[in-house]
Amino acid sequence: MELKGKDIYRVICADSVSADFLTSLMSLYQPLTGSLAISLYLTLYTEGRRQRSQETHHRLSVLMNQSIDEIERARIKLEEHLLLRTYVQTADDRNQYLYLLNQPMSPAVFLDSGEMKSELTRILGSKQTELTMNKFMTGYVSTAGYRDITRPVVRYTEKGTYNTEDSGSRIQPRYHFTDDVSINFDYEHFFSITSTLVFPVELRTEENLRLIGKLATIYGLTPERMRQLTGSCVNIGRNEFDAAKLKLMAEKSSPEIVQTDDPYKLPPVSFLQSKQNGRDVSLADRKILEYLSDKMNFSVEVVNIMIEYILSVSSNRLVPKFVEMVAGEWARDNVKTREDAIAETKKKKGSDYRRKQSVPQYMLEEEQKEETAGTDTDINEVREMLKRMGKV
Repeated sequence: MELKGKDIYRVICADSVSADFLTSLMSLYQPLTGSLAISLYLTLYTEGRRQRSQETHHRLSVLMNQSIDEIERARIKLEEHLLLRTYVQTADDRNQYLYLLNQPMSPAVFLDSGEMKSELTRILGSKQTELTMNKFMTGYVSTAGYRDITRPVVRYTEKGTYNTEDSGSRIQPRYHFTDDVSINFDYEHFFSITSTLVFPVELRTEENLRLIGKLATIYGLTPERMRQLTGSCVNIGRNEFDAAKLKLMAEKSSPEIVQTDDPYKLPPVSFLQSKQNGRDVSLADRKILEYLSDKMNFSVEVVNIMIEYILSVSSNRLVPKFVEMVAGEWARDNVKTREDAIAETKKKKGSDYRRKQSVPQYMLEEEQKEETAGTDTDINEVREMLKRMGKV
């Protein structure tokens, strides 16, 4: 039905709007509908709140400085995204329209909708969508460590009773990497003490946040320590984040002292340190732990149980190739939980399986050659330096 300037309209809308209302409208809906549609929505809202009589669409055209055709196209965009419902009463001289403005979804509900998020990604691209999502993460609270004790609501009807649960009211975790079981990091505390001046929101991408959580988990670093390290790796002027530098700094950091009754829940570096009577873990061994957690995606408990097992069958040595061989076997056996790991260490118990799992001699010989080669290289470098200095 063609819209005409002389057609009249009335608006039904909410009494007031919230900050979330406007934020969602401008940051989430505007990319989908276009700025003209949002302008029409806000114009209808402001006009509708103080409308005393029916007015013509010509007034909208003048207020928005847009043609009637452009206003109609904008109206259709609003309808497509459920922001507007349109009713019409036809007449010979002019039609009468009734516009019912729907409130936009809250940011949390919008981003929880796979369909809306997918459309937003299609229009903005993954990088800008991720940036938009990060802006809305501040208000979420993690339920990690809490136990749900909500009493279910019992409804009484003529047909009997039934329990209901308002799943929409549940608090959603702020950052939860569903494909990664090896991260154990308090993101909530990290963000509460890390301002955007230290770590700009544009740099809080999923990749960077995942890395921060991984490194903190492996090396036993607190949110306070990760805040310091992260800040040192950010270039505010160029708006850049140096992930390689963060890895290097985390590798060299000493783990925080953790009190726990269960040693297998310790950060892997702390666990290995306890196996060394408190002595520092070498950089080479730290890289092995990072490999098991980051590349192989084993949980903290699985990594610790694996390390303990490998030490028991390899004369307290962590030979990289042997560690990789065991890790590959556990991955193929689909070891995911603590129970799986314990069962794996007891596999074929009572047979000669444990003896066969000892470090093969060729691996020990290769490692010895590499260590010797490294030592010879260092000595040669020192000799060359002394020659240049005229000392030899």
